[in-house]
Amino acid sequence: MIKENNNMITEGRLLLSIVKYFIPILLGGLFQHSYSLVDALIIGNYAGASALAAIDAPYAYIKLLINTFIALSAGSSIVIAQNYGANRKDDVKGAVNGIMIFSVIGGLIISIIGVLLTPQFVEIMLVPKDIVDMCNTYMRIYFSGSIFVFLYNMSSSSLRAIGDSKRPFYYLVFSSMMNIILDLVFVAGLKMGVGGAALATVISQGFSVVLILLRMRSQYGFFIIEKINYSSSLRNLKLSLKLGLPMAFQSILFSVSNMYMQRGINSFGTSSIAGWSICGKSDFLVWSLSETFGVAVCTFVAQNYGAKKIKRTYAAVFHSLWLSLISIGLISVVLYLVIGKISSLFTNDLSAIKYAVYLMQIVAPFYIIYAIGEIFAGAIKGYGQTLAPMIVTLLGTCLFRIGWILYITPLKPDIKTVILGYPLSWIVTTLLMIGVYVVYKKLLKGEKDIIEIET
Repeated sequence: MIKENNNMITEGRLLLSIVKYFIPILLGGLFQHSYSLVDALIIGNYAGASALAAIDAPYAYIKLLINTFIALSAGSSIVIAQNYGANRKDDVKGAVNGIMIFSVIGGLIISIIGVLLTPQFVEIMLVPKDIVDMCNTYMRIYFSGSIFVFLYNMSSSSLRAIGDSKRPFYYLVFSSMMNIILDLVFVAGLKMGVGGAALATVISQGFSVVLILLRMRSQYGFFIIEKINYSSSLRNLKLSLKLGLPMAFQSILFSVSNMYMQRGINSFGTSSIAGWSICGKSDFLVWSLSETFGVAVCTFVAQNYGAKKIKRTYAAVFHSLWLSLISIGLISVVLYLVIGKISSLFTNDLSAIKYAVYLMQIVAPFYIIYAIGEIFAGAIKGYGQTLAPMIVTLLGTCLFRIGWILYITPLKPDIKTVILGYPLSWIVTTLLMIGVYVVYKKLLKGEKDIIEIET
């Protein structure tokens, strides 16, 4: 059952609490990214550069469908964290039960849409003809198990929202080990190619979901049918979706802009796709850290805001910023210097390796800018303000990237021009996000003064 509300997020030494909360989420994120990393390593070495390109060419389409529903449900993390910070136990259960039911329905819908529309989206994405069949195979198998992706993300984010970041990590370790073993069996052993890699991912995520749901039911009392308060679940689901709608719209726009970017990359052929895929797998530490800082800040801000500890929310943002500057700055330098050696682990295709080195050295100096934007976005969402980050992402990322591909790239149609759209959009988005945070912080000052007078 849910314990009395005495947790490290709202009490005690803040920096130590952030680190303790942060590490399991980071490790979990690393293992989650290892799914695609292991797929790429095994496919690149046992099925070739074309197969490696086949799992990356349609990636923006996969993200469009899956991340839309995940983002729509992401408002539940804010609702759960704020209820937990305010010690409203029944509402915590209601929010968790409601969003999990929604995830089952959403997962089934995305599975059907994804499988049926795969050929059309492969065509839209300008996938080279030599890898079209492999793309179709990978995507259809992946989408058939998308319900597991939904359920895992929702259950793990629910646990993290109440301060439990360790158990999702434990189950991810188990799932990742299974994924590696199945990859070796299906791809290296049975020579199933991209289909084997997709099947390994679906099976391993399915096992992870079963384990985490059983734990949530036994320890916290979630999902016990006869004890579900459907009125509370529906009320909290409505609030979660209200907060999630801007994030879902943001996710759709973000994915659409990335589809335009990926189309631009795809137009330069299979080697460019493989090279960009290697970059995307090599920098997984950057994305894991950035996502983890965003999740951690959102949770710390939400719970402390719910507990009316406004100053503590500011401190959480400050600590996250300097931690990200050190960690992501170091990783960026390493990637810039050794990307050539890293690329050779994925493939011996010299053309793909050349593209990977060239593209990584364009984007690596700007990774820290992206991370800073994620931290400020997480803080704003933690205060329950999800509309502002959506508008910022719409302007600074989505519209900027689409405009870049449509109007700037034709002026100098080479892959460097295409890729520059990424770091430039990070700069614009981060500057706008900082501006929104500064404005909202000024608005909170009056609220903080009122709380201090009352106490």
